[in-house]
Amino acid sequence: MVKQLLLEEVEKGRYENLVLSPLSIDVVLNMVAAGSRGRTLEKMLGLLGSKNIDEIKSQSLEMMAVATADRYLNKGEDEPVLCLVNGAWFDQRCTLKPSYKEDVLEGIYGCEAKMVDFVNQGDEVVDEINSWAEAASRGLIKDFLQRGSLSRDMVLILASGLYFKGKWEHNLEFDATFTTNIPFYLLNGDTVSVPFMTSCMRYRRYRSFDGFKVLEIPYQSKSKRFSMYFFLPDERDGLQNLLDKLISVPGYSYEYFCLSKTRIDVFWIPKFKFSYDFDVSSTMMEMGMSFPVMENPEDFAEMVEIPKGLPLFGSSMIQKACIEVDEKGTLAAAVTMMGMASCSMYRPKNTSFVADHPFMFMIMEDISKLVIFTGVVLDPSKGK
Repeated sequence: MVKQLLLEEVEKGRYENLVLSPLSIDVVLNMVAAGSRGRTLEKMLGLLGSKNIDEIKSQSLEMMAVATADRYLNKGEDEPVLCLVNGAWFDQRCTLKPSYKEDVLEGIYGCEAKMVDFVNQGDEVVDEINSWAEAASRGLIKDFLQRGSLSRDMVLILASGLYFKGKWEHNLEFDATFTTNIPFYLLNGDTVSVPFMTSCMRYRRYRSFDGFKVLEIPYQSKSKRFSMYFFLPDERDGLQNLLDKLISVPGYSYEYFCLSKTRIDVFWIPKFKFSYDFDVSSTMMEMGMSFPVMENPEDFAEMVEIPKGLPLFGSSMIQKACIEVDEKGTLAAAVTMMGMASCSMYRPKNTSFVADHPFMFMIMEDISKLVIFTGVVLDPSKGK
């Protein structure tokens, strides 16, 4: 699903850098699925490619195990940091089902369910969610929501915050004294001059495929194994063809990550730093994908009891993510929020390896094959 979303955003032609967290999106969708039933559950299972609720819960436990173990370890300064925290806010007019609160929210996702007053204290709830999002992203994501953005008819909000920090492996680090400005070729044919990094290390994990190349840079680690993968089209305007090829392969083909140590004679990677606001639900609906819309409040009876008389409601999901790649390593964060109400909630604004034209990247935990972040760089000179 995430590859299709990436392609859809690129095809909009806005020449904008993209970064999003598949993991953060999946966690929120799984939280919703674990509390649903009936037609809504059928839609959620189809969207997530899962057979039943037990499979959803099992997958969630695996994701949480990969993304939360770091907080309990006495990690050294050079170890990667991956921290996933979840949040849940329910309107006080509703009654939260104890089994969902204890077994799902607390037992699987390790989060506290908070009862709030969306009707009379919407701005206070916005402030609380913004404080939570800033803490979850360790200060990288501020003002996630704007005051006045939450509907008085909001019934619940489920959220997931993700933070990642990793340093390149010792022998693969970049020397800042070698960083120099080089032209980067944009999709519209123009060029921009941006700082590119290189190093004296000639052998790197790499492989050439039909129409593109893949190069891996691992992060320092003694426990889990995290790496960043760069997918570089052979043609300067080949990004869309690359995404088309990746979409044609179900999941993420293991072949693309089965690389071998290769001598790279000319090697340049641009520095980049940017953020991206992603209206997940809107993009999915534009693509004709079935985003779960509340048709019957009883479909969420496994999660919450909704008072009679409240109107039927729909759902929408937004994500804000950011990433910085430099000589030392990578810093990235994402916050994803799904809200359900009778009207729309807040919508955000809209053998050489020389990455001198638009490319795709992924950050993956290599043992579990869990994709933490992915995105495309269209113009490294742009940041926000």
